[in-house]
Amino acid sequence: MATESGANFIAVRGPELLSKWVGESEKAIREIFKKARMAAPCVVFFDEIDSIAPARGSRLGDSGVTDRMVNQLLAEMDGIGTLKGVVVMAATNRPDILDPALLRPGRFDRIIYVPPPDIKARAEIFKVHTKKIKLSSDVNLEELAKKTEGYTGADIAAVVREAAMLALRETIKERTPSAKPVSTRHFEEALKRIPPSLGPDDVRRYEEMAKKLRRAIAGL
Repeated sequence: MATESGANFIAVRGPELLSKWVGESEKAIREIFKKARMAAPCVVFFDEIDSIAPARGSRLGDSGVTDRMVNQLLAEMDGIGTLKGVVVMAATNRPDILDPALLRPGRFDRIIYVPPPDIKARAEIFKVHTKKIKLSSDVNLEELAKKTEGYTGADIAAVVREAAMLALRETIKERTPSAKPVSTRHFEEALKRIPPSLGPDDVRRYEEMAKKLRRAIAGL
């Protein structure tokens, strides 16, 4: 998004903002938005935002620091000060625990549910991760895509790495002069070792969660 719009980009990993020192976590958020205003137009992206913005009052194992961080985040995004030329985005796999105030208009007012990759997307992901790997002629990436229903992009990357490691172990064991190519057999063994992260129930749960959040935002 930042590249296509020609804007600057600031990436923030949520957990790295947490500090044991009082006031430092809130200060880190202020500094991020200060930089974003100076670099406007700018896109600020928070990864794993659920780690720093759970519902206030939940006290998820901390001393109230996340409550203060949520307050600071709300103030920066939709407070007295203007946030001109700055777009704030975030990603989470636990939208159900986010503070509701973050989902009001002027803050994160658009929810985009990213479903698991379909068969076409999985084939493309396999192509990306096998680009630098020597494959045997019997490997059919489209067939592998059909066998990986419920696998995320990270799961597929793990399958490719495991298959490559299996081929490497065989090369070392057999002491062949050159590395053995990764074959269908290696991929099938890797699939047995690495199960999918998502099942049908997980997908339904996330879809229902996305619908509820959209209805909640529409009702605000």
